[in-house]
Order: sequence, then structure tokens, then C-alpha cells
Amino acid sequence: MNEAVRAECEAYVGREREVTDSMAPETAIKLATLLGRPMPAQGLPPTWHWAYFNHGYPIADAGEDGHERLGLFLPPAPFHRRMWAAGDVTVHRPLRPGTPATRRSIIAAVDFKTGKSGDLCFVTVTHAITQDGANAIDEIQTVVYRDRGLAETALRGPADPVPKGYFVHPDMELYFYSALTHNGHRIHWDRDFCRTIEGYPGLVVHGPLMATKLCHGMIDEAEAQGSGDPSARRFAFRAQAPVFDTTPIRLVMEAGGEEAASKARVERSDGVTAMAATLSGA
Repeated sequence: MNEAVRAECEAYVGREREVTDSMAPETAIKLATLLGRPMPAQGLPPTWHWAYFNHGYPIADAGEDGHERLGLFLPPAPFHRRMWAAGDVTVHRPLRPGTPATRRSIIAAVDFKTGKSGDLCFVTVTHAITQDGANAIDEIQTVVYRDRGLAETALRGPADPVPKGYFVHPDMELYFYSALTHNGHRIHWDRDFCRTIEGYPGLVVHGPLMATKLCHGMIDEAEAQGSGDPSARRFAFRAQAPVFDTTPIRLVMEAGGEEAASKARVERSDGVTAMAATLSGA
């Protein structure tokens, strides 16, 4: 790794960005519709805030992958692929739609590592969200940058049957989730970009979308058992393998009991865990 590049990226530690959102109820209503869930009556569930605080940026500031180009807020990591690798969300009080809220983001760490696929750059961003002057959500987000590496292969063709007990993500679901979260990343909507530039066999399913489905599964199970405080929760997830629009997956729940955290995972039809998550009281 070029030491000058490393130093330039590490200099971004401490950089801050603040965004205030009106928290329009229409955004939550659209997300509820997309997820096939009723509109929550007691504030937003964990992870729904990802549909908010996504400021727009001029086309001139877009990178070739559709994200805001590196070097404006996030450091100019010298790699082509970027992914939301992990998240840790603590909800102290659910956000209320219709009441403005502010998110303050700080780049907490920039770490370069070498793995099986080559050099990696991990960027840790902390988010603190306040509403009505009170702390509502604390979040730790980990973004990873890596080189393209070898081409990925699909587990099934688009016309192949989906195994019983599994489901896939239609491309329109990915399109609407990208629109709701103001996510321009082309790996979620541009099939040609995925195949010719990134080396993926199809559209990449959003990690946050799968994390939201896992979170809801665990909350539903906890509430069915009458355990846990629904107003204060900690949800954490880690992505472990890619999922494409043709990839059959299933959500596997593992109850944690009265004291232990609940666990869940996204499991691909080849048995590989694509994402693992935990849910506990805040």
C-alpha cells in the first residue's frame, strides 16, 4: 500500500457531517409498503432511519459507481468496490415521523488490512441522531473498500426454480429501495455495470435491506414471546458473503431467551451465511 495514499485517507479521521431531516411520514409509508408491513404506530422500528438523512449531491459530485465520489466526506480509498460491511444500531427512543431530527456523522477510524482477496480499507463512521433535543439513536457503520478481485458466480439462473423455503429479491424491489434510501450505487440497479465493471453475475441485494428484514424477524419473534422492550433495542449485523437478485436465501431465527441476545442469519441456498445479526435490549 502506498504510504502517501494511506496517510491521505487516515487524515480524514475526525471529519464531520451534519444533516437535518424533516422526517416526512410519506417516506416511512413507502418503506412499509415495500416491506409489506403495516405502518408502525409507536415510532420507527430500528433500521428505518436509513431511509432518512440521505442528502442529495450534484451529478458532478457522483463517482463512476453512482455514490457520492470519495474525497468529499469519505476518504479517497484506492479501491473500486465499496460495501456496507457491518452496522451496530442502538435505539434509545424511536424516531417519530413528522418531527425534524438531526444526524451528526463522524469518521472515527480508517484502517488498512490485507485479506485473502488482497488489500482492504475499513472506514468506521459513527452517527448520533437527536430529535427534540434528545438522543434517539447511536450507530456505528463500517464501510469496506476492496479491489474487484475474481468474478463472482451465480447460484442459479434467472429462470431456474427457487428452492422451497427460500426467496429471491426482484429487481424492482432493489430499485425502489435504492430510490427510498437515495442510494445511487449502480451495483443495485445497473446490470451491465455489475457484470462488466464489478464482475458480479447480477444485481447486488442491499445489505441494509436484508438487515432490516432480519431485524423485523427477530423483533416479531421477541414480541410473540412477550420478551424485550420494544422501545429500546440494539441491533447489530455483519455481512459475510454477497447476495444477488437471483440468489435464493432464507431468514433463520434463533431465539436468545430472556437474558441473551436473539440471533439470526441470512442463509443462501448453498448453505453459506450471507449475513449474521443479533438483537438485544439497549
